[in-house]
Amino acid sequence: MPFSSQSEKSISTPYSTRCFLMNEIIVETKIDDLKPSMKVLRAVEDIPVPSTLQVKADGELEYLNYNRLGFSFTTAQAYTLNKWGKLRTYFPALNQLTEALSQTHFNQAEIMCELYAMKDGKPLMLPQFIHAIKGTPPQLDLVHIGIFDILTLDGQPFNESPIYKWQTIEEHLKICTNVRILPYMKATTKTDVYGFWKIHVHDQHYEGLVVRTALDTFKVKPFKDLDAVIIGINKKSGYGKGNLFSQNMVTTFKLALMTPQGYFVEIGDCASGIDHQLRRSLWKLMDYKIGEDDKTVYVKPFIIITVEYTDLFKGRNQVYELTPQGYYNRTTMNLIRFRHPRLIRFRTDKTVNPKDLALTQIPEEYLSDLADKTT
Repeated sequence: MPFSSQSEKSISTPYSTRCFLMNEIIVETKIDDLKPSMKVLRAVEDIPVPSTLQVKADGELEYLNYNRLGFSFTTAQAYTLNKWGKLRTYFPALNQLTEALSQTHFNQAEIMCELYAMKDGKPLMLPQFIHAIKGTPPQLDLVHIGIFDILTLDGQPFNESPIYKWQTIEEHLKICTNVRILPYMKATTKTDVYGFWKIHVHDQHYEGLVVRTALDTFKVKPFKDLDAVIIGINKKSGYGKGNLFSQNMVTTFKLALMTPQGYFVEIGDCASGIDHQLRRSLWKLMDYKIGEDDKTVYVKPFIIITVEYTDLFKGRNQVYELTPQGYYNRTTMNLIRFRHPRLIRFRTDKTVNPKDLALTQIPEEYLSDLADKTT
């Protein structure tokens, strides 16, 4: 993949393993045209058979290029490139892949993969991957490469069936601890589908599945939903969206539920399901501003939405009381955060009250910290 230019931004992050540096540079080349096109299935019951199933990791889509001879712009033999033009070399997982492929007869390969985090044999969520790769210090030993497609081998298009592609290099990856073909199987019955889903999505908490048939490619995730109220507009745009707030556009907003006493419990941010026109329209919320800090413009709570999400994880939540002067921060509690929240619809049929916005929409196992925290 040729590069049109490189910016002056360059980051070098040291790590202890094998005395390499992880390098990051920003390039103008994009990989948008390489993103797989997939239709959406709403439930595991909708997965057709026969089909090829593969898990979907909750990480960062990457183009990976391996060249035994290296590249003109770096001494590395492999690099990854994400959709924001961040090119990375010399990190543990990539070094493992380079070493594994150097022991094959392949001189070159172009691969599509996910960079994601794993700990104790289980995949972590995207925020944990971001923390692992951007933290101080970074935890690069948690970063894994999950391969789902091989575009070319030795400079030639590799237009074979998915399973044949994976098996071509899978044997060579056995020496790697942080590189793998993402788990897959050929499903011929619904029993195969449900079994694969239970092991990898339900038990191991992968993000979902990619389903390939002879005609189409689908993705399916475990969706749930709840109703929440918008209490703020976040000034910082969603990951990778740039500074759209300064252009009078809403890219991410803060949501809350209500306690029986009428307090607002902030439960996370939502950035998906908001198209360009809606970003502009939601800017009218600024007319209802009742407070502000360095991160958020707080607004009067009156717009209720349904949010679809794939899962919840425990987090620390602010509890607010609405006063004539704005939101008063009463306390915090251990509750939940969304995994992959997405705006589905506006609920004009509901009003802001503890019944329509009940905390009991959250599964009981997450409510253990609620007692004595909201009185």
